Amino acid sequence: MEQKICLDTDTVIAILNNEERAKNIPDKIAQDTVYITTVTLFELLLRKTNLEAIDSFRNKVYVLDFDEDSARIASAIFKELQSKGRTTDIRDIFIASICLTNKCILATFNKKHFEHIEGIILL
Repeated sequence: MEQKICLDTDTVIAILNNEERAKNIPDKIAQDTVYITTVTLFELLLRKTNLEAIDSFRNKVYVLDFDEDSARIASAIFKELQSKGRTTDIRDIFIASICLTNKCILATFNKKHFEHIEGIILL
């Protein structure tokens, strides 16, 4: 069954660097529609890596925007985590909110960054 998979920044970097931990990712998601977020694209472009490789990868996936719905969900996530005394990097909250808005599964190696966010499905 085709799923909507959104790749977190760490996962994209691992794929681009041919890291061992990412070797099975392409096979796992071969039948799925693959996305990254504008936040992930921002984080990738900040790195001092091969921009051609980033552009090539970007052209193989869809990019999801941080829109008004995502902003509302992100603020709810932030408030919920804050009420529980938890902190998460705001960029991870943005990525999670985009995934929730678009009903995507998030493929990440940084599961601990997202495990306290209600409703997020991790791969």
